[in-house]
Amino acid sequence: MGAFNSYNTLMGTAQLECGLAMFILPPAVMINFQFKCSQGNPVNLELASTAWDDAVKGIEKAATELQQSVSSITSADWTADDRAAYEKKVQEFIAQLEVLATFVQAVGIALEVYAWAMMVYAIFAIAMGTFLAVLAAVAAAALAGIITAPVAATCQAIAATCLTVTIVATGIQAFMAQLAAMVFQGGALLAAAGSAAHGNDQAMADYKQAQAVGAAAAAANLAQNAANAGLNLAGARAPIGGSSPPLKAVDFDADRNANQTWNVGGGATFSAGGVDHTVGGHVKYGDQGFAGGDLSYKGKHGASGVTAGGNVEYTDEDGIGQGKDGSIKYGANAGVETPGSFKTNPSNPGQGYSVPLPTGGISGGVSGSHDFETGKGKVEGNVGGTVNGGDVGRATGSHQYDGQGNSYNSGKVDTPFGTFDDQDDKPPWEK
Repeated sequence: MGAFNSYNTLMGTAQLECGLAMFILPPAVMINFQFKCSQGNPVNLELASTAWDDAVKGIEKAATELQQSVSSITSADWTADDRAAYEKKVQEFIAQLEVLATFVQAVGIALEVYAWAMMVYAIFAIAMGTFLAVLAAVAAAALAGIITAPVAATCQAIAATCLTVTIVATGIQAFMAQLAAMVFQGGALLAAAGSAAHGNDQAMADYKQAQAVGAAAAAANLAQNAANAGLNLAGARAPIGGSSPPLKAVDFDADRNANQTWNVGGGATFSAGGVDHTVGGHVKYGDQGFAGGDLSYKGKHGASGVTAGGNVEYTDEDGIGQGKDGSIKYGANAGVETPGSFKTNPSNPGQGYSVPLPTGGISGGVSGSHDFETGKGKVEGNVGGTVNGGDVGRATGSHQYDGQGNSYNSGKVDTPFGTFDDQDDKPPWEK
C-alpha cells in the first residue's frame, strides 16, 4: 500500500452517503450503482506497474551486458569470417530487447496512470456522496415543513443533475481504462512488428497466440462484469423496500501464465443463514497435466459482524508427481466489524427498510508460502483497523527463510498517508 491506501475507505464512504440519500433523492440509487460498478483496486495496479518497471530495468541490464560481452572480444581473439555474422545477430537481438523495453515501460506507465484515474474518481465519489447527503438533509427538512416546501422539488432537480454529472465522470474513467487497453493491445502489436523487423521470425506468430490466450481471459472477465452489473442493479433499490437477491457477486477466471499453465475457476458471494459467504476455487492445468489448484472461503455473520476465512493453494508447474516439487500458499484471517445497516423491521427482513450505517472494525491474519523444492518460504502476520471497507491502519510483520538456515525479519505499517517500512522487505539472498 502506498499512495492509494485510502481508496477503499473513500469509495465505501461515498456508497454509504448515497445509500442514505436515496431514501429522499431517487437519483442517488443509480449514482450509488455506478460507484459500486466502478470500484477497483488501484493498489494492485500500482504493484503491477512497479513490477513492469522492474522488468524494464532487467531488460535494459541484459542488453547492456550482452553488448559489453561482444565488445570485450577483440579482433585478435576472433578472426574467423563468422564473427561479423555473429555480431549482426547480437545487434538484432539487442534491438529486439530495446523494442521490448519500450513496450514494457509503456505498460507500466499506463497502469500507473489508470491507478491515479481511479483515485481521482474516488475523490470525486466522496465529494458527490457528501453533497448528496447534505442535499438529502435539505430536502427532508423541506418535506417536513421546517423550510419552504418547494425547495424539495429543487433538490430533486439538483440530484438529477448530479446523476448526469456522475454518468459523465464514470464515462471518463471508462475511457481511461480504454486508453490503458490501447497501450496493451497496440503496444503488443507494435512490439511484435518491431521484433519481426529486427530478425525475430516467430514474433508475429507469438503475438497471434497471445491474442488467442488473452481472449479466454477477456471472455471470462466480461462475463463476470456483466453478471455483477446485473446483480448490483438488482440490489440497488433493496435498501428502500426492494428485495435483495441472495447472490451478491460472481467471479470467473481463465488465465495462462508464462509456463503455459492454465488457471481456471471462479467464486461467488451469497447470503445464507444470516451469513454472507464468499467461496472460490481454481484448477491449474499445464502441458504436463494437473498442476494444482486453490480453495478459499470467507464468511461474515450479519448480526455479530464476526468474519473468518482462509485459503490454500498448491502449485506444481511441471505436473504433480513429476519433476520438481511444488509450492504451497496458505492463509487464515478473522475479525469483527460493526453492522453495515439497520433493519427497520428486523422480524420480517422482506418488509421495511435497510438503512446503511458507517462500519468500523479490526481484523488480523496469518499468511505464508513454502517451496518444497528449494526450502524457501515466508510467513506474515498482520493486524489493522478498517472504516467503511478500507484499511485505516495495518501493521505487518514478515519472517523469511532461504532453506539453508538463514532467515530475515522485516515489518511495515500502512496508513492512509503512506507506507512506513522499518527496513527493506527483500532478504539478502534475493538482492
